[in-house]
Amino acid sequence: MSYSLISRTLTKARKDHQCIWCCYPVLLGSHYVREISTYDGHFQNFAWHEACRKDADDYFAKTGDGEFGSNNEMPFHALYELEVRANV
Repeated sequence: MSYSLISRTLTKARKDHQCIWCCYPVLLGSHYVREISTYDGHFQNFAWHEACRKDADDYFAKTGDGEFGSNNEMPFHALYELEVRANV
């Protein structure tokens, strides 16, 4: 298993994206983490909610595991719901 981070930037969404951690949409106009990397030789280009990226970092530090599945619980889901309602 080899992981290499190419870039990680905080970006303002110009369109909707899907968070790789929780699978909820990253809403137009919100800030999100764009991560470009390689894993076992495969190119990856992921969008993360800021809170989900932090949750993933905590998960990796706690477990020592380099892999994860999508559809994890979203931290601060109540704040996300408020943001969704504000954008409707």
